[in-house]
Amino acid sequence: MTELDQNIKDLVQEMKMYNNPQELEDMKKAIKKNVPLMMRGYLLAYLYVKQNSTSKKPRPEKHFEKKEHAEDSVALYISIGKASRSSAHDMVAFICEKSGINSSDVLSVVYKQNYSFIYVKKELADSIISSVNGQFYKERKVKINYSKDKNEN
Repeated sequence: MTELDQNIKDLVQEMKMYNNPQELEDMKKAIKKNVPLMMRGYLLAYLYVKQNSTSKKPRPEKHFEKKEHAEDSVALYISIGKASRSSAHDMVAFICEKSGINSSDVLSVVYKQNYSFIYVKKELADSIISSVNGQFYKERKVKINYSKDKNEN
């Protein structure tokens, strides 16, 4: 099985678990109305290519780049990723809003498909976890905790 095949299977699984079926139904109707039957597969392929080509562009903000982390920092796992249809910047803004920290307190972000790792100062980690864990981000309950593996990226 190729990587593309696996990615498509993963997307189908995510679609099945999507928590807003009415939104999908509305989108399906709009596509049916505006895209000829023979072009719908191409539209899907185009959207897939477009999403994956834009998500691989490097982030211009310095604190979102992968880098070595200071001894006084810690990695946190969070159940928000690219599949949530938002950016790493939106996720950081959410964390800052819920925990009361500044975006400069987030040292870096590793933004994966279904989850992310954020690096923060050790002294802020417990308060971030307690204030963000269990909150709702885009109608999904967020899980955040210390990362189990130091070499996750």
